[in-house]
Amino acid sequence: MSKPTLFRMIDLSWCQALMLENWNAAPGRFFVGYRTSGNFSALLGQGVVDEFRTISGPLLLAPADSIGGVYDAGMRLADARDVEAPIDQGWPPLTIGIDTRSPARPDDWQEQLLDALKTEQSIGAPPWSNEFSSAGTDDYLVESSRCVNDGDIAANILVTDAPMLPIQLERLAEVGNAAVSVAVSVGNRLPRVSGGEMHQVDVVSEAQLDAIIRAVTSPD
Repeated sequence: MSKPTLFRMIDLSWCQALMLENWNAAPGRFFVGYRTSGNFSALLGQGVVDEFRTISGPLLLAPADSIGGVYDAGMRLADARDVEAPIDQGWPPLTIGIDTRSPARPDDWQEQLLDALKTEQSIGAPPWSNEFSSAGTDDYLVESSRCVNDGDIAANILVTDAPMLPIQLERLAEVGNAAVSVAVSVGNRLPRVSGGEMHQVDVVSEAQLDAIIRAVTSPD
């Protein structure tokens, strides 16, 4: 497919980032859902996702043996936005581990990663390949990035402009057989609100959700 329009990929030789918006965007969050299978456990930052069902920063992918350091670098990016670490300014970074050995990294690799995220400039290729695809209905689009490692789909990230709730995104994340799948909706962006104020969101119907899933699972 052509270059994705709903997200940007930033590549480095030791990790990769999927960015939904500029690194220092105004406070806000997106609904997210995810699914893991088998013995997969190389995930950091999911505790906040499990509690609030939202994310506000880039999704980071790294070799499983180095996700701690990459997660820490993502935390430094969030600190650069607000040291109080609010959940709508990049804390915590959802970080996915890929079952491959981490390549050698320069001494200043965290600084290079932060610079790449801030400038959205790739400076290498990760130790896996990516397959991009696009599908959808007349009204909504789903774009995905499949992380392929040793011939297997290690991770699948789906981004849609359809306004979905987390429970609907969890259904979308069931598409495919990757060890971990993450689905994000940019159809609703939840801005920061005052205490007690309610968010107002749009939501697709169950019929629309079924149509989107059929489109994503249909053969090319």
